[in-house]
Amino acid sequence: MKTLRIVLSALALFIVVIGVASMSLAQDIVPVEPLDFSNEPVVLEFSNGAAGPPTIELLTDGRMTFRIAGAGEVSGALSGSLTATISEVTAMPSPPLHPVTVMFTIETEQGVIEGFYAGSLYLAGGSDQADIHAAGMILSVSGAYADLYLADVYVSSTVQFVDGRSVGESGTMTITVR
Repeated sequence: MKTLRIVLSALALFIVVIGVASMSLAQDIVPVEPLDFSNEPVVLEFSNGAAGPPTIELLTDGRMTFRIAGAGEVSGALSGSLTATISEVTAMPSPPLHPVTVMFTIETEQGVIEGFYAGSLYLAGGSDQADIHAAGMILSVSGAYADLYLADVYVSSTVQFVDGRSVGESGTMTITVR
């Protein structure tokens, strides 16, 4: 009985020591200084192109879904890479004005910003470019971009078409802290 008590005491002491050591390791994280974005909007110029073939599905009710991945660059208040997933659900044939949604990720040397914008795409008949006007929100940030969390996003861009297929989008993204 005495031996069992000694073994259990030693085991309890071992667990406490491991727990304390684990807590001290967890507290060695280096804090990140957030960048200050509270004074004025963050204005970015961006361009992206297709990063793979589109996925198109024809629906039995006469609509189609369109999804494509994009990749490109941002410059302006921040510089880095941009990846995007563009999605549309529209009637067939596609009307000149229809909805579009873009989920995007911006990666810079300071960290990552993720968000979305949704709005309308307008392609006039016979034109080789379409206009997008959209609004959205920042949904996720890394530490340096903490001030941009849940900020509003406004996009005005142009999509270029060659032979009826989009070849890229470029425009302005404005991120405004609430």
